[in-house]
Order: sequence, then structure tokens, then C-alpha cells
Amino acid sequence: MTSATLMFDPASDRIKVDGKSIKVMPAAASRDGSPATPLVYWLLHKPAGLVLEKNAGTDTIYQLPRLARLSFKVKVASSLGKNSEGLCLLTNDEEFASAFRDLDNLEQTLLVMTDRRLEDDEIAQLMPAKTTGRPLMKMEYRHKAKLGATYGFWYFVQGTLSGMKRKLETGLKRLKVSPHKFIQLSLAGVDLPEDLKPGDYVQLPAADIRRLKSMTRKKLPKAPRKPRKE
Repeated sequence: MTSATLMFDPASDRIKVDGKSIKVMPAAASRDGSPATPLVYWLLHKPAGLVLEKNAGTDTIYQLPRLARLSFKVKVASSLGKNSEGLCLLTNDEEFASAFRDLDNLEQTLLVMTDRRLEDDEIAQLMPAKTTGRPLMKMEYRHKAKLGATYGFWYFVQGTLSGMKRKLETGLKRLKVSPHKFIQLSLAGVDLPEDLKPGDYVQLPAADIRRLKSMTRKKLPKAPRKPRKE
């Protein structure tokens, strides 16, 4: 049985399972008294050529037809450069988006295509300095036929190295190897659905939303205690 991808826009769609409506997380009431927009947490399959970076203008998101029709604004919670594609998180929860972007050392998987096959010693040069415990990054060759590809040399790169894609790109340039594709397959335990087409998005499951939010709360400084009244 193949799994179907569920598309959902809270501005116009309602979902029922076995006749029961599924509630979407509510947003706080707006200051001007207008109806509040539900909070959404979306997994977008970002196509290559679209700029979705931390400091990019939010208007770049609306180059995608489905997002252009939204009745509210969403922000990028995880950045991907112009030439990268794959998993990207979008939300209208500004506090969560800002906190999640600031998280370091998130578990992630990249699929990288290069113009030639790397030697073992070249892969070793791309690895970060050794540390105790689990390695910060590992890189393994995958035969293109197994990926359904017809050209290029493909590598799975997994790790918790902060800025992993940027450092990998710099290392490949130093080795005079051209990376032709960077595809984000997973981030912080969230996987890119195989049937999700570039430019489409799905609502994250509630369990993933709670888990990602708990990660951001651990990063935030604790509020100072109020002095006791004598």
C-alpha cells in the first residue's frame, strides 16, 4: 500500500477522520480584534532556484503558486540556499521560527551530487576534526542506479555538524570538486516524504510539532525568578 500525501490549507480546508474533525492549533487572538489565523507548521519540498534563507525577504516564498494563494504570511523556520532543494520548515508562529533557526547541531541528512567520484582520502579530508563520542559527520557513496538517477556521483551525508552544508561545499571546492546538487532529506528527526513534489507542502504531525517546540524551549534562557514578598 502506498501512502498518500495530505495537502492542507487552514484558510480554506477542513479535515475529518471517521467523521470527526481534526483541530488545528489555534493562534492567539489578533490585537485589532480580527479573527485569528490558526498556527501552521508546514514541511515544504523546496525546489532548487528559490531563495529561502534566514535573511531573505519573506516575499520570495510566494513565488510558489500554492503559497501565493495564502490569506496569511508564513516564515522560514529552516534555511536552504538558492541551489539547494528538499526539506524546509515554514510556519506563521514567529516565536518558534526565530528560536528554531537559532538551534545548532541538529541531526540532518543531505544527498549530495558531485561531478566525479571522491577518493577515500578526499572524503577523510572533508570530515571535521575528531571528537569523543559520535562523529559529527559521515559521508557514504551511493550508486546512482539505486537512487533512480542516471548521471552524477551521489553521497549520503549525515551528522550534527553546525553549518554542515556550507562547510561541505567549502571542502569540496578546496578539493576542486563541483557539487551539482544538495538535497535536504531530513532535519531534526523530520523526513522529507518521498511522494511530496517540489513546491508542495504538508502539515507536520502534532507529535513532531511538540517535539520541535520542546527543542526550542531548551534553548531559550530561563525567566528570572520574582523576588519573594516579605
